[in-house]
Amino acid sequence: MEKNKASQDSIKILNRRSFIITTIGLILSLIVSIRLFSLQILNFNFYQKKSVENKVAVKATPPLRGDIFDNEKNLVAANASLYEFVIYKNLNKNYMDEVSNLNKLINLDLKISNISEKLKSFNAYTPFILSRANWQQIVEFEKNKFLFTSIKIIESKKRYYPHKNLSQIIGYMGQSSDDKYLYPKGVFHLEKTYDELLKGKPGKIFNEVNSRGKVIREISIEEPIKGNSLELTINLKLQNYAQSVLPLSNKGSIVVINRFDGSILSMNSNPTYDAQVFEDRDNETINSLLNDPEKPLLNRAFTGFYPPGSVFKPIPALLGLKKNMINEKTEVFCSGSTSLADRNYYCWKKGGHGKVNLKKAIKESCDCYFYELAKKINIDDLSELATNLGLNNTYKIGLSNAQKGLIPNKKWKKSNLEQGWYQGETLITSIGQGYNLTSPLQLATLYSALLNGGRFPSPKLIKNEPSKYLGEELNSNHQKAILNALKAAVQEPSGTAYKLNLDNPNFVKIGGKTGTSQVVRIKEEDREDDLYKTKEIEDKFKDHSVFVGYAPIDEPKYIASVIIENGGSGSAVAAPIAHNVLNFAYQENV
Repeated sequence: MEKNKASQDSIKILNRRSFIITTIGLILSLIVSIRLFSLQILNFNFYQKKSVENKVAVKATPPLRGDIFDNEKNLVAANASLYEFVIYKNLNKNYMDEVSNLNKLINLDLKISNISEKLKSFNAYTPFILSRANWQQIVEFEKNKFLFTSIKIIESKKRYYPHKNLSQIIGYMGQSSDDKYLYPKGVFHLEKTYDELLKGKPGKIFNEVNSRGKVIREISIEEPIKGNSLELTINLKLQNYAQSVLPLSNKGSIVVINRFDGSILSMNSNPTYDAQVFEDRDNETINSLLNDPEKPLLNRAFTGFYPPGSVFKPIPALLGLKKNMINEKTEVFCSGSTSLADRNYYCWKKGGHGKVNLKKAIKESCDCYFYELAKKINIDDLSELATNLGLNNTYKIGLSNAQKGLIPNKKWKKSNLEQGWYQGETLITSIGQGYNLTSPLQLATLYSALLNGGRFPSPKLIKNEPSKYLGEELNSNHQKAILNALKAAVQEPSGTAYKLNLDNPNFVKIGGKTGTSQVVRIKEEDREDDLYKTKEIEDKFKDHSVFVGYAPIDEPKYIASVIIENGGSGSAVAAPIAHNVLNFAYQENV
């Protein structure tokens, strides 16, 4: 009896255990089934993609950057072959020994400790770039190739700039600090502004790899797409010629524009530099350029700002005509100076010009005529008109560091200097001195506005870019009076630039205006010294030489604006340069 009871208890225990085990088994089976369902059905696409990624490595291949051309399809920026030393870690476990040996053999000036640190976590089957290789280094390496098993030379592409004097327009490339940029990008001027257009689309190489990242086979290739080309308004012939006539002894610049559509045909600055040194990573030369006190990276035609001098005088003349302060026959007697309150204001011509009307005032550049006119002028009106005629404007033509310069008014002085405006400052402003700051490009647009009757095309560097028109219409009679005077300044005896016709009688006939931009104010006692102008003056204190001219005179197409820093008289230095360049542009029909 007791045995039967014990036997029944054992059976119950076994049944209970069997039930628990079966239940646990069923639960585990259910969990596994749900997981398998999730893996194989619900998340099939996700895990299939992960599986492919684990065995397929995707390598991006750089696209060729778009070419840049001048307005006659001459190549001015392109792609050229580049050679680099690279190392494959998987080819030699003592790869750092080879790096050290290469550094000693070819004197690459490699930072060994930095390279060693980077290589620790770098894929053993992917080439690690050590340095660029020039032809001499390649020859030396090939002679000693048997010493290296992990170091190779590979070919890639770099930017090529064949024309040094376009560097201050095209700019250059550089490495980005942003990780999303896999390849060099444009970092200055046109290369930067049009980077998206030029850079193209990278290609892809799909490789099957093993668990260690070693390539087993190539699966497929997506070819890279070359970037779009860019066609400039610059004419290479004119650009080269203009650079050749800029004096090497002085800093300066010249810009030539097409009056009808605003195309910049040449833009030169001196000193210049060679953008290729940035692409070739010539660090010694790059550091020298960045620290050069002559600032060769500065495009003086675009971001060089100077007092414009007498080339500014057509603006107060137009304002006087517009406000009925003067007419073409209004005369002023120039004795060599005038006064306002207790201060004297001097004409450049010590003995004076005698009786002066509007035409003679511009033709002979009489300061006293404009002093007397400025006594009636409101500086705010003068600043507004100058702005409408192209000065005091920021021109976004694709170059870096665009600035607007300055034509002062009352608000500007109060905001920046916390002072009120004095009428005497209007006198100085009216002859292009004082606070005025203009670039050669702005002065070219000013004369474009004068020639076009007030409405002028904004300057541009991209050929297929539509012209945008700025400014307001001028009174046609007022415009005619100003252009008649500008013509006389070059074509009639006693004109400040009349000597151009005597020196080059066969050149194209031009109109224009000379300017001499003072760097330092002449002291009262120096004005009384007859020998002052013959004294030796330190170069940095000499006046800037300025000229803006246009050709041909009957139907102007070309406008040239020249500034030579510390060059002296505008008629003696800047005007002959402009005449040469205008004649070249006309003869070549650029």
